[in-house]
Amino acid sequence: MWAPPCAPWFSRASDAVDTAGQVRRVARALWGRPVQSTIQTGDPRTDARTVLTLDAVNEPVMHLPAGIGPRGDLPLAMAAHAAAHLRFGGAPQPRTGLSPVQQALLGVLEDARVEWLALQELPGLRAVWWAFHADAAARRGAGFEDLLARLSASLLDPAHEDPHAWVARVRRMFLEPDGRSLALHTPAQVREAASLLGHDIGQMRLPFNARTYIVHARYRDDNTHLWLPDPSLPPSETTLRADAAPPTKDEPAASPEPARTEPDAVYAEWDHRIGSYRPHWCSVYSGASPQGPHLWQPGALAPGERRLTRRLARIGGALRLASTRSIDGDELHPVALVDSALDHRARRSPDPRVYRRPWRPPLPLAVLLLLDASASTARGGGHAGDLLARIQHTAATAALALQRLGHRSSLWAFSSQGRHRIDMPCLKAWNGDLPAMPRLQGGGSTRLGAALRHALHLSVQDECLNPGWRRVVVVLTDGEPHDVDVHDPAYLPADLRRAAREAASQGVAVRALLFEPGEGGALASALGPECVRRCRTHADLPRTLTQLLTVSG
Repeated sequence: MWAPPCAPWFSRASDAVDTAGQVRRVARALWGRPVQSTIQTGDPRTDARTVLTLDAVNEPVMHLPAGIGPRGDLPLAMAAHAAAHLRFGGAPQPRTGLSPVQQALLGVLEDARVEWLALQELPGLRAVWWAFHADAAARRGAGFEDLLARLSASLLDPAHEDPHAWVARVRRMFLEPDGRSLALHTPAQVREAASLLGHDIGQMRLPFNARTYIVHARYRDDNTHLWLPDPSLPPSETTLRADAAPPTKDEPAASPEPARTEPDAVYAEWDHRIGSYRPHWCSVYSGASPQGPHLWQPGALAPGERRLTRRLARIGGALRLASTRSIDGDELHPVALVDSALDHRARRSPDPRVYRRPWRPPLPLAVLLLLDASASTARGGGHAGDLLARIQHTAATAALALQRLGHRSSLWAFSSQGRHRIDMPCLKAWNGDLPAMPRLQGGGSTRLGAALRHALHLSVQDECLNPGWRRVVVVLTDGEPHDVDVHDPAYLPADLRRAAREAASQGVAVRALLFEPGEGGALASALGPECVRRCRTHADLPRTLTQLLTVSG
């Protein structure tokens, strides 16, 4: 019934009726569920997807993309996928409580779930569907939509293992430990998994434009049928794409994320009085980036950036051979060999230092700069101006200098209002350039242990995605740990010491840059005196930061 797959996808208009009939008959033949099929109006487009509409009274209808012909494997793949949804899918769900990122994830996971169940009965369908995932399996992009395409391929074929850490994590959630059994048996479990994984994407700071998103594999439908009707949404060809019209200047390009009422992370905290952790004790919220007048503009040259870049260039670098000669080593020195041959011909005693040794400098750096934005930093700093502004300028200078040298850097601020609210907005993501930075408004307290644990989490998370970098967290602060709900002066310093030990156990170094007029006793006690440096003026930054980043251990 099906022509060879080499036949062109787009066909004559007269083929439309035949195509719809073929799809309808195949979809019904697979699991006996009657389904109607029609062809969408309009011009053929390669980005068009099937729309599957469900009705409690009438039969389901497949609205096939315009221009699709009866040849090739695409009609068969479309029919089989729709039939799998009708056989194994669940009832439509409300969008409420799910961000656009989580909705896209739910669609990919539910597509994979119904296909997995279909393959248990008809394993030959994998070969039909895989042809539309082969390009995604070869991708190495790390954007959110690239990851969704790679994830779809990884979940369809157990033999295909994607090297990306996030894709591997989703696959472990999707399958049982044996790798051959489904772990997400119901749509409710899929929704829960999508919610959790959406928070991961938020932590990775990956952009997502819901207006332009298209379900990757072109045989799959647009997943409209997964959702209950939402009268607040405009009419749409594809739910996840919203309207096909481009965004106007008066509206954002990406769908806004709903305000988060749940924390991004909850951490335990060490209580030295009982000698144990208090579980699920501190709630961290990343939230949106601060708004307000810009203290920093993209492309601006930070004061002292060139001096700091020259100073930092002395640390890190690529593997290279030492140019100096040695009496022993792993490789011969080419210039020394020439000199030795000339000495022999001149009947002179040759220099025995004819070797050179490979020199491996320290690994390149991945530095997370953690800015103290508590109330104490908002006070004036005499002739030097606002202290928090100085800290921001210092962090911007360091981030730019590190970036110019090929190191990685990210920039986060923190402040606290008791253990239930530690705010940590992101000012610069790992993979991003330094954006326009608003002037931070200092407020709250300094619950440094919780902030450090979240910084550790962010560093380890980036390590999974980008291994091979020397991880350092640098805290820029003016003083001691403090919070409004803690009255024991030894409590937070003890927790900071414990958090620093946790970081060391995971291979992440913690350093502190202390600004006047702060006292650094607790920091020195927790991190070690050699890991804390005082930065009195901006001119001190090249020396002090370089010293911090070259401290061993």
